Amino acid sequence: MTKDDLPRNLATARQIAAIATGFTLPFSTSGQAIAVSIFAVLALLTLDRPRFVATLRTPAAWLPVALFALILVGVLWSIQPLGGAIKWVGPYAKLLLIPLVMATAFTPRQALQIAYGFLGACIVILAMSWASFLWPTGPWSWFKTPGVPFKDNAVQSGCFALCAFGLAIGAIRIWAQDSRRAIAMIVLAFLFFADVFLIYLSKTGAIMATALLGLFVIHAGGWRRAVIVAVAAVVVIGCALFASPQAQRRIAEINSDINASSSQNAAGETISTAARIDFWNKAIGFVKAAPIFGHGTGSIKPLYQSMEATKPSPYGEATPDPHNQTLHTVLQVGVIGGLLLWAMWIAHARLFLARDYASIIGQAVVLQNFIGGLFNSHISAVTQGMLYCLAVGLLGALVRHPQSERSSDNC
Repeated sequence: MTKDDLPRNLATARQIAAIATGFTLPFSTSGQAIAVSIFAVLALLTLDRPRFVATLRTPAAWLPVALFALILVGVLWSIQPLGGAIKWVGPYAKLLLIPLVMATAFTPRQALQIAYGFLGACIVILAMSWASFLWPTGPWSWFKTPGVPFKDNAVQSGCFALCAFGLAIGAIRIWAQDSRRAIAMIVLAFLFFADVFLIYLSKTGAIMATALLGLFVIHAGGWRRAVIVAVAAVVVIGCALFASPQAQRRIAEINSDINASSSQNAAGETISTAARIDFWNKAIGFVKAAPIFGHGTGSIKPLYQSMEATKPSPYGEATPDPHNQTLHTVLQVGVIGGLLLWAMWIAHARLFLARDYASIIGQAVVLQNFIGGLFNSHISAVTQGMLYCLAVGLLGALVRHPQSERSSDNC
């Protein structure tokens, strides 16, 4: 290997690490961490400095950095000791990947390879999920929950909804050129979409999937096609819910959730809605006590612990997560942090206003994260947050540099 071969080999290794990151996202937290760490190192080694500086001048890139910086500085006024507070910076460190990935010279072909890695992993999980539904007595005892072999139902539902959306949009775009392939993509999209409602219903996942369905109808291309898609989706949802006793049980639990109390089974899923309402009500009081700068990074669990004696949690213990991304940020670094978070979402939504394929998928990624952030802390979450940061960075790179240098296409 000559000296001139080194940049090309590093770029090739970077692409392999990026594909591995996409593949491990739905599967393994530790695998995801290893793959993305290798990718980040290689991305830094192959970084185009002028391109990176230009990227950092855009709000879509510097706002995530600003939010992370505020969380980092927030340890200085935390009600936690410094050692305890600093570990809570970690969940926001993934925001630094957004400008790094956005500044990386990905070609459309390379981006598609990364997307195929993610889609391939999701297809494997989809097959296992459907197999467990069709063969309930099979060897599925090692699954996390029924129909969910890896991670949890919220992660699986979010990944499946995004795959369904991407496949359906792709099918529309290639219909005139390759109708057979388009039909296969539509069938696979419906399998992903039905799984969200059929196998193990996640309330947040179902809401996100419905939101992406609405976005798809907007981009379906004409009102006739939009009506056909909407009716077909409603039929799929209805059939899935009717055919799944598990989904029916989860729906029936929502009413009992709302009326649940701390005297109920603290470990049960049946109090998840009541717990969220409890977390949000308490959080309002915490925000009023320190609205501008918050209580400092890492302060969420101590705040809820202070209420356990008088207003215990339905789960029977204090939570480190209010299950709302805005509250997760505001409780720690105040309204300033909340404004940065919303400004970041808006900047990313504005980045994807065009009608090309990358922009439409970007719209779905931002919408899904925003909707999920209403019910969970999806920026802070390991998988949902990583998926958002990597997808925004990758799609942002394509949107900002649609004519990427062919020399960077090494695969």
